[in-house]
Amino acid sequence: MKKYIGVAAILLAGIVWAEDKPAEKNAGSETPMIEAVDIPTADILDPKTFSTTFRFYSQGGITSRLVLGPFRRFNIGISLDAQRVIGGDDPHLIRPSLFAKLRFFDGTDILPALAIGYDNQGYLYQESTRDFLQKEKGLYFVGSHEIFIPDFELHAGINFPRIDESGTPVGFFGATWKIVPAFAFMAEYDNIQNAPDNRVNLGGRFWVTPFFNVDVAARNVGRSSSRGAERIVRINYVTNFPF
Repeated sequence: MKKYIGVAAILLAGIVWAEDKPAEKNAGSETPMIEAVDIPTADILDPKTFSTTFRFYSQGGITSRLVLGPFRRFNIGISLDAQRVIGGDDPHLIRPSLFAKLRFFDGTDILPALAIGYDNQGYLYQESTRDFLQKEKGLYFVGSHEIFIPDFELHAGINFPRIDESGTPVGFFGATWKIVPAFAFMAEYDNIQNAPDNRVNLGGRFWVTPFFNVDVAARNVGRSSSRGAERIVRINYVTNFPF
């Protein structure tokens, strides 16, 4: 029950804030980087736009996500995860997951942009335990800021994977660097808690067009496949509402 109260609070605050406050347009690209490999950033979609994402992961799995920018500063979306879609085994559809993000501060030359959100999409569902090997972000708070050189951004935050259980916070940080207009490098240190559970993720984002890009990434670098190490490909497309 607690987690639903938290999600409802984010949704309500997002709608109220979005209606009352003007927002600055995301700078630097028509497709803001609302996430790196796994970690969220403080970026959001512009108003009246939406994004579709297809994430291809190990053993023929596909995670599809639709994110809407119905209001200023606020995004909401849903994810559908299915295992063994590609290949000869029987597909298995996992429960839908909710996504919401509110960017409540745009940042300054010194202070980072800030956002609060909720995402209960986990990774690598285990049928034996009926749970994800790598837990969802849950409720999170993140800050993003460009430093040193243009288009080099640092992102850091904390998240509560299961806010209806122990409530223990987990840390994450990372960097995205758009080296040239058509390519960005992504690196992150995720799930910072006990050392064996920490994750290093590395990847690159390639822009085919200003509104269409492809990610290639390695997750949980340095671990075995039993610990969740894998290679993924993710296709991202952003466009305006058709009305």
